[in-house]
Amino acid sequence: MPRRPPSRCSACGQRRTAGGRCGCTKAIQRQANDTRKAWSWVYDDPRWEPLRDQVLSEEAFCRGGCGTPPTVVDHIRPHRGDEWLAFDRVNLQAMCKPCHDAKTAQETGFAGAGPRRLTEPTKVTLVCGPPCSGKTTYVRERVEPGDLVVDWDALGVALGSPHPHSHPAALVPFIAEARDAVTARLERRHNVARAWLIATAPRDADRWRLAPDGARVVLIATPEDECVRRARRDGRPDGTIEAIESWWRIHRADETTSPR
Repeated sequence: MPRRPPSRCSACGQRRTAGGRCGCTKAIQRQANDTRKAWSWVYDDPRWEPLRDQVLSEEAFCRGGCGTPPTVVDHIRPHRGDEWLAFDRVNLQAMCKPCHDAKTAQETGFAGAGPRRLTEPTKVTLVCGPPCSGKTTYVRERVEPGDLVVDWDALGVALGSPHPHSHPAALVPFIAEARDAVTARLERRHNVARAWLIATAPRDADRWRLAPDGARVVLIATPEDECVRRARRDGRPDGTIEAIESWWRIHRADETTSPR
């Protein structure tokens, strides 16, 4: 009976053995391990231990959504040796080890299905600015059928908020986790060609954390007095004007302190 000729590995081009294996998988794993060792200085840095304790004390449940107590501090965006990402509290979250291991496997491409393979990369745009700056209008005028839109206020309403622009404090953690979960889903296989993320994000660090790699960031810095005028005209809820003033205060301070 004729035997099937040995195939070639689509990754390295080498002929597979009779068992269907080649040597590239181990080589890739060795390369990944060597790379991780080059980044391990972060966890020996004296800043890491107190920062880790802070995160674990501030977050009582795993951010992976399983509801168990966390034991590991995860970098939301892998730091890959970048000092800013490594020690920025905004880029850290508490997780249990199984959820953290699953997230790491997806990021490194060893999660069974391998790294994401999309015909074309998704075009992600993060649109940010103060309340009443026109973020939602900007997206509405450009969105096309089939585009993914991740809007904080729309998520709030979907999760039970009684008002489109003011959400009960008890719902805020759930809105945040829903937004982060949808954004993280973009890192896996999907058929979405374009995605729009809407957030206030007054600081560079906020935008850096929310925007996936390769995303375009649109900052709609509508002047403070115009945002206040729109809030009053539209009858926005109590606290909107204070939120506008707070956004501009944080944004101006960040412009003078953020590295360029």
